[in-house]
Formats: sequence, C-alpha cells, structure tokens
Amino acid sequence: DRLARNTREVLEIVQSLFNRGIKVHILNIGLIDNTPTGQLIFTIFSAFAQFERDLIVTRTQEGKNFAKIHDPSFKEGRPQKFTEEQIQFAHELKQQGMTYKMIERKTGISIATQKRRFGAIKK
Repeated sequence: DRLARNTREVLEIVQSLFNRGIKVHILNIGLIDNTPTGQLIFTIFSAFAQFERDLIVTRTQEGKNFAKIHDPSFKEGRPQKFTEEQIQFAHELKQQGMTYKMIERKTGISIATQKRRFGAIKK
C-alpha cells in the first residue's frame, strides 16, 4: 500500500509519471491527473501516509523501549526456532562426519540454519 519510502520520493515518482502523460489511479480515491487540484490532493494524501508511517515507527520504538525497561527477558527479533542444545547436537553430528543433508533429515534443522549457527559456534 506504499509506493515509496517517504512523501518526497512518492511525489518525484508521480511527477515523473505526469511528465510522461500518465495519470495515476488510486483505488480508494480515484484518478489523479496533472492538474493543480490533482497534485494538491495527491500531495496531501502522500503527506498523511508519511505521517501515519512515522507514527507507527514512533509507537513501535516506544513499545520496545518500555519492554526493555520493564521486562528483563526482552529480546528483539524473532525467537530462535532451535535451542542451543539442539544446535550443539547437530554440530556434534557434523563433527562426526555427517553431511548437512543427513543432519537435516535427522534433526529437522535446515542446511542454511546449520551453516549460520555452526559458524557462530566456531567463533
């Protein structure tokens, strides 16, 4: 639902479309053309979209900061799918000579995850 990362960028894209004689059809608004009224409407809606995005980012950061302060176990990012014990077991299988594919079949840990997590063990 976003054409660009910010209002300035979307205005540049739409202006380049207008310069090529292309009209923009926004599904819930209608046809926007290269008239002063069309450009005004589009600029206002783009500014509100940017404002909404900025509010979301601000609220997200505030929520993370609150969680960091009030939850000692808070950790950003996606939770690990496999425990350290599971990874260690798979690493031991690798050291015993099993291939990544064999370990994947035995443990369910994908080859990409094995390579990434084994690399962290070696460091």
